[in-house]
Amino acid sequence: MNLLKVALNPAGYLIEQVNNNNLEVFIGKKSTIQELKEDALREEIKAGVMQNLAKVEQELAIARRIENAEEVEIEEYYDVSGKGNVGVKGTAETVTVGASGEGRKVTKRIIKFKGFSVTQIPE
Repeated sequence: MNLLKVALNPAGYLIEQVNNNNLEVFIGKKSTIQELKEDALREEIKAGVMQNLAKVEQELAIARRIENAEEVEIEEYYDVSGKGNVGVKGTAETVTVGASGEGRKVTKRIIKFKGFSVTQIPE
């Protein structure tokens, strides 16, 4: 069966083996639930930092491409809005407490580059 997996998808098979080995090593060396939770939190924080770094690198790459493009077309929409209400209504017989909320998020980003502008470095 493994030979068939290797033949059909060699890269996928290697990734699966690496993941399985990493999981076995990770779980095998920990003895308590608290240690596993701490490691999971540490990995989550690392993943968040890496995601933020990737976003910064993406923005820098876009800025470099804008700088070198002959023509750039950018179309962006960002709308993050929300509203909420909290209320209390009381009568002699009843008390009513209510809360409501509404959120909306619209995001669209299109960046098109055309051509390559050759800029000369000043001497």
